[in-house]
Amino acid sequence: MTITREQLVVEVLPALPRRYRALVATAAGAGLRWGECVGLRRRNVDLLRRELQVVEVAVEVAGRVTFKSYPKSKASRRTVPLPDFLIELLAEHLAALPAELDELMFRNERGGPLLRANFRQRVWLPALARSGLAERPTFHDLRHCYATWLVSEGVPVNVVQAVMGHEQASTTLNRYTHVPADTHARVRAALNASAACSPPAGVRAAGDDR
Repeated sequence: MTITREQLVVEVLPALPRRYRALVATAAGAGLRWGECVGLRRRNVDLLRRELQVVEVAVEVAGRVTFKSYPKSKASRRTVPLPDFLIELLAEHLAALPAELDELMFRNERGGPLLRANFRQRVWLPALARSGLAERPTFHDLRHCYATWLVSEGVPVNVVQAVMGHEQASTTLNRYTHVPADTHARVRAALNASAACSPPAGVRAAGDDR
């Protein structure tokens, strides 16, 4: 399922503990996978250039996290532009981190790498319950939201493919984009915006000749 950007900013993020808001915003505002978020380090985030680099991924097996110096595929190694709301949250988050460039961006309360099941049970689900959302997306659904928001705003599919780290554009279209709730309104607005869609003055409708 997908949520709107307004629901993310107004309902979901405020319901989260402050230390985890930048993590969720990174998944939704940069389209990162869980392992890419957990593997993100301070040196990979450049707020002056307004971008982050995905060059490492965390792999969790039986409660143990290891790090690989390459993402899921060659295309997954990428640079992602950052929207304003994410830059603000990352800046606040970085201010609370140690200055070491090798420091993990997102850690548990003991300073270790995040475990997916623990985060889901202790942070994500309680936050969704507090948010008041009628439906509750998974953490990975935030990546679906990211793709859908971009495509809905007219970002070319090949660009969405690149920032999401997909090898094939078909993956972006078939798996990660969804029909937004305001589809009909968007279609009407797209066609009504063009003057060419309005019949010239004085032209009769078909069947008017009698």
